[in-house]
Amino acid sequence: MKLSDFAAVIFDMDGLLIDTETLYCQSWQRAAADCGFVITPHFYEQLVGRSRADALQIVLEHFGDQVPMPDFHERVLHYETVCFAEAPIPVKPGAWEMIAAVDAQLLPKALATSTHRPAARQRLARTGLDRHFHIIVTGDEVPRPKPAPDIYLAACERLGVLPRDVLAFEDSEPGVQAAYAAGVTVIMVPDFKAPSPEIQARTARIFPSLTLALDSLCG
Repeated sequence: MKLSDFAAVIFDMDGLLIDTETLYCQSWQRAAADCGFVITPHFYEQLVGRSRADALQIVLEHFGDQVPMPDFHERVLHYETVCFAEAPIPVKPGAWEMIAAVDAQLLPKALATSTHRPAARQRLARTGLDRHFHIIVTGDEVPRPKPAPDIYLAACERLGVLPRDVLAFEDSEPGVQAAYAAGVTVIMVPDFKAPSPEIQARTARIFPSLTLALDSLCG
């Protein structure tokens, strides 16, 4: 499988192109501590790649009456704002090189992220990635979030290509499920959580980094 086999490429953002999941985890942990319960890194794995509404529902279902909604949600938003304002947002290894390789082959590309547009725009601008993506579909612009296929179908429509002709890069299980459900070929670069056997079966390839994915796709 090579990049040249495809007509377009779609990238996820958080955890794939930029290293943000640690900041998200810290924000949710601090909010939980303020509210009197504990979110462990292991539990947080369930939230990776989910929309905010879905993640909050998972927390509520697990902890029940321990969670003082909406106070917990407000604290999550506060700590995310603080963490993302104070900490640098590193670009993941191999991200710049992969984008350059896609551009070198004149393949159109898009970004499909569960993050809402204002936050996505801010993070892309801080990292300089905003200059490289003119087609961006965010979680607040589709009826259903990942793992539903809506965001990938919308990105394919805006790219003007059929899903079967598209290659996607994802780091999370909901992202892989969304791409697969849309009929898009998906490569997984796991970030926070190793893929389950079910998710492995839905991926074309799994690589530990974008750097190694690039070596395989363009080597």
